[in-house]
Amino acid sequence: MPTESIHVSARFPVTPDELFQAWLDSDQHSLFTGGRARIDPSVGGRFSAWADYISGRTLEIEPGRRIVQAWRTIEFPLEAPDSRLEARFEEENGGTRLILEHSGIPEGQADHYEEGWISTYFEPMQRYFRWRGANGTGRARKAVAKRAVAKRAGTKARVRKAAGRKVVRKAVGRKVARKAVGRKVARKAAGRKVARKVVRKKVARRTVRKKVVRAVARRKMVRKAVRRKVARATARTRQARARR
Repeated sequence: MPTESIHVSARFPVTPDELFQAWLDSDQHSLFTGGRARIDPSVGGRFSAWADYISGRTLEIEPGRRIVQAWRTIEFPLEAPDSRLEARFEEENGGTRLILEHSGIPEGQADHYEEGWISTYFEPMQRYFRWRGANGTGRARKAVAKRAVAKRAGTKARVRKAAGRKVVRKAVGRKVARKAVGRKVARKAAGRKVARKVVRKKVARRTVRKKVVRAVARRKMVRKAVRRKVARATARTRQARARR
């Protein structure tokens, strides 16, 4: 299957160790993206992010320097293998440059994920770490947690609306199905009526044929009887002549 690759990077105002630890920490990953994350921070450990939109497994870890993961989203074709995500944490001007080398992406999806890394990771991460630097880790954690709760509440509301739409669609589908069943029943009933008429016509034809056959048989019997009478009369006449 053809694949594509992308390279993206951004600088953050924290040390490589801090950014590395945040990337593999479920709570901090959830805070700096705003989406629920579950991460097993060990080699071979499973992870998910953005409420299971992203999932995969950690393949390699170099503490404070590098992470390699098998990575996929729910938009990957079922037959597509996991892509490979390598995250490098390099010190730069008192902060850290995060470099993402993302390869093995299904053909046609690279642009989408390149934009996604920037808009759903780098931008909210910048806001989170700036806020944390200005207000301290505790206040930043509480503030971002409130935002995450608000987002989850909005997501739940959208899910409820979507569920309501599904219920309405199902109800409409049932009505359509009932109408379709009603049409089928009506067609079957009409078909039965037609079938009955056809049977009646066949019975009537058979009856007519039987009557015709009987009438023909009667005529034949009458003709035979007339012939016998004529033959007898002829025989009597011959006998009378012979006597004379």
